[in-house]
Amino acid sequence: MKRLLSFCVVFFLSSCGIFSNTQQYDYLKEEQTEDLIVPVGSETKILDYYPVPENIEDIQVNQYEVPLPKQVFSSGTTNQIRLHKLGELRWIYIESLPSSVWPVMKDFMTLSEQGLSLDDPNTGIMESNSFTSSTGISSKLVLKVEHGIRQSSSEVFLSHLTQDESGNWERVSVENNIEAEVLRKALDYLSSAPNTGGTSLIALNLNIGQKAVLKTENGIDFIEMNLNFSRAWAAVDRALNESLIEIKDLNREEGLFFVNFGIQDEVGFVRGLFSNTPEENKDFIIEVSKVNENKCLVKVITDSEDLSGMARDLLSEINQSLS
Repeated sequence: MKRLLSFCVVFFLSSCGIFSNTQQYDYLKEEQTEDLIVPVGSETKILDYYPVPENIEDIQVNQYEVPLPKQVFSSGTTNQIRLHKLGELRWIYIESLPSSVWPVMKDFMTLSEQGLSLDDPNTGIMESNSFTSSTGISSKLVLKVEHGIRQSSSEVFLSHLTQDESGNWERVSVENNIEAEVLRKALDYLSSAPNTGGTSLIALNLNIGQKAVLKTENGIDFIEMNLNFSRAWAAVDRALNESLIEIKDLNREEGLFFVNFGIQDEVGFVRGLFSNTPEENKDFIIEVSKVNENKCLVKVITDSEDLSGMARDLLSEINQSLS
């Protein structure tokens, strides 16, 4: 009887949580630690997505608004690998992070006919051994792995260089270089590589530096593209077509797209009984402006304050489709 009573008491107390191994009060044991000190000269980058103004004392109550979070889009799970061409420029687009592409391309260069002479994961650059080209002059291949326009994507560029009489390296003309041939081989090698390849820890810094970022400054929304004007224009044109956004007209010299855009909201059953009129599409102007040789801004221009929300939706749609 006593044993049964003892068992019931223990069971009752255990069910009440007295003997439970809870960790809900562990935070009371935490102690303040020292601030993290970043070494001087370190290449470590700290991204502050929610910057606080320096003069906090001057800010009135409810005056400071927390900015919208950085908008990013995954490149998806299709694992696409494509060969792109724009004028004389060719590159490979891969839906994978540069840190994963780097070891694959290093293996490719090592096994290639030209071999691998130099590789720098900090800059994403590889160089082949010197070789004699078909024209009988000394040459080398320079391959670069960069972050792509979209999140979790990479771009691989290749240059065929030759040495002049002064010892300087310059690019071989399109008619005589072997860039297209080697890039095609690299494309085949990437396609045959397993999708679950490893990640290079020494090349993780290459994952920083997305080429298209949606930003807001002084109440103005825009996409900052770390590309030259030709590539930025071509990327926006491709994004509009992929998003099925109607391009009514364009002016490349002025960097303008004239488009027709609208958001089709889902309506409930009751609302649909009384209204069959979808939201009307509106006309917008998309401006691609050049900041410098390697940076452009993409903005949506509208004369109506009432369309500012749709303008941001249009910019978001372009940002999502950029590739």
